[in-house]
Amino acid sequence: MQYYYSSKKPNALGIVKVHAENCKDLPDVLGRIYLGIFPNGNLALASVREKFQLTNAKICSCCVDQNVFSEN
Repeated sequence: MQYYYSSKKPNALGIVKVHAENCKDLPDVLGRIYLGIFPNGNLALASVREKFQLTNAKICSCCVDQNVFSEN
């Protein structure tokens, strides 16, 4: 389980990024929104899309889970 955050402002392409707590591209404290604790980035992404009604949100390329389906 990790803490996940979203950027407050979309990037130049209008995409809001979701980041794990240890991401090298995590925005500073004033530039991010705490999403919660999730077992993987896909659930954090689903949360940000639901909470903020965003269709243009993606997981940061550094934070994409490699083992999403290995947890049983």
